[in-house]
Formats: sequence, C-alpha cells, structure tokens
Amino acid sequence: METENKKILSIIIPTYNAAKFLDKGLSSFIIDDNSLLNMLDIIVVNDGSTDQTFSVLQRYADCPEICIIQQENKGFSGARNAALKHIRASYIMFVDADDKLPEGAVESLMRSALRTDADIVEGGYSRFVGERTTFTFRHSESFTRDWSILYGFPVGKVYKSWLFEDVVFPLGYWFEDTICIYLLYPRCKTVATIKDVVYLYRQNEQGITFTSRGNIKTLDALWVTRRLLADSKRMGIPATQALYDMLLLDLSVNLTRFVTLDDMVHQDAFMVSAALLQEYFPRNRTENIRLRPLEQAFLHYDYGAYRLYGKCYLGV
Repeated sequence: METENKKILSIIIPTYNAAKFLDKGLSSFIIDDNSLLNMLDIIVVNDGSTDQTFSVLQRYADCPEICIIQQENKGFSGARNAALKHIRASYIMFVDADDKLPEGAVESLMRSALRTDADIVEGGYSRFVGERTTFTFRHSESFTRDWSILYGFPVGKVYKSWLFEDVVFPLGYWFEDTICIYLLYPRCKTVATIKDVVYLYRQNEQGITFTSRGNIKTLDALWVTRRLLADSKRMGIPATQALYDMLLLDLSVNLTRFVTLDDMVHQDAFMVSAALLQEYFPRNRTENIRLRPLEQAFLHYDYGAYRLYGKCYLGV
C-alpha cells in the first residue's frame, strides 16, 4: 500500500447549510481508519452555505488531509464537479455532509478494492433517524462482471478515479445520481461487493424524496435520463441488454415519482419515455418477467397498461 506520497483515496463531501452535522462527521473521518489516514484526502466543497458551515470548516483549515473549496451555490452536481477537478488519488468516495460512515468503513472498502482490483467496490448501508436505525441492507461478498448488482446512488462505495475522467454530474437537475447507471457502471470491467455496512444515511424529511410529490420539477427524472442516454451514446458505451433492463427499472421508478403530477403531464412523460426506448434500444427485449408488462406498455404506447402496471406491481 506504499504509494510514495500519492493519495490512494479522495473522499468528496459537498456541503450546504450542514453545520450542525459537519463537525461530527469530519472528526469521525479523521479519527477512523488511522492506518489509511496518510493515504487519503478529504475534499469538502462549501456550496454557498448561509449558516455556520464556513466557521466549522475553519476549525480544520490546518489539517493537511482536508482540502476546503468555497464556491457560490451550484447544487450537489456543481459541488461534486468542483471537487472532481482536484482529484489526485487512485480511488474516489462520495459522502453527503449530513450522513455518517460507520467505524472501519473506509478500510473495509479499500481492502477489497486493493485485493480484487475491482473498478467499484460497494458495501451495505443503513438508514437512521436520530439514534434509531430504520432500515439496513447488506450485500453478500461478490466479485463479478455483473454491475447490475450495484444500487443506483453514488454513496456507499469506492470508485477507481479513471471512471470520472470524462464524466461530470449534470447541472440543474434533481435526481442527478442517475449518472451512475448510465455512465459509470456500464464501463466497469469488474465490480465487488462486501458484507460490511459502510454508509449511514440520514432520513431527511425535508429532502427531495419527501418533498417532491406534485412538484413539476419531478420531471427532471426524465430529462436527466434523456441527457445521460445521449451522453452514453456519445461516449461509445454499448447499448447492452443490462443497460436496457436498467433503463426499464429507472422508468418504473419514474412512474412512482410522476404519479402525483397532473395526469396529462404524466401522459406526456410516458410518451417521451416510450420514445426513448425505441430510439436507444429498438431491438432489445427484456427477459425479466416483472418488467415485461411495463415494456409492453411502452412498446404499444398504452398509457392505460402503464398505469395498471403501477398499481399492480408498484402500488401507486
């Protein structure tokens, strides 16, 4: 693991008005995984915070392993993109400022990464409210070419940094995390999963998941998918069966997001979604029994069958 002073891992933390969480989080990153401390750096992007975030960060100004970037507010994508410009490490990890890492998380992920040479290593995660854990997901140990085993959000894993050489998070959209399934995962030769819980996700009742119902900006989920499919084609990423099935899964999630919109708006979103399938995957057909009714609804532009799929399979 000797790297002649080259950092092996960069942890990217975008933060906006997270002063009440940030101090404890940064302290835990520094105290935890002391064996790796001289080989990692922490890049914190203060994305135009208006609370005491800057004051909290000043306490860490003399820490050599922490790089602090100040910028006007550009959202999660803009903050992550700013940090990516400063990457000098072999691997990258994303952490949201109000979340936490359990003890030993970084070391567990990196030991697997260095042992397997996988392009992405992912662990399990827990959701929590206050001191109470509300949900936990654990992987089995695996090393595979099948990237579809990875979950869709960017946290809870380490990436080889080369995956981001030609990739940026799309600006101005909600649901920008969709970048993972269209531009990152399909380019991996191998991925690995570990049993350890490596990420603690704070349930935020003010977050997009809880506040987006009925908001027209929920349509960003479709526009970002369309943008990323175009980027995927431009980058020469093959239109594989795995990517097709993942698109169907993505569109099924979009159904649950759009169901609270005006029905005419939802119908328009359905038509655009059906057209995307035809444009990018004209010959693909799924073998996933659960996805076939959704696929047939899109192939026949049958909005009624699409909504019935939502009720029967998704409960919406």
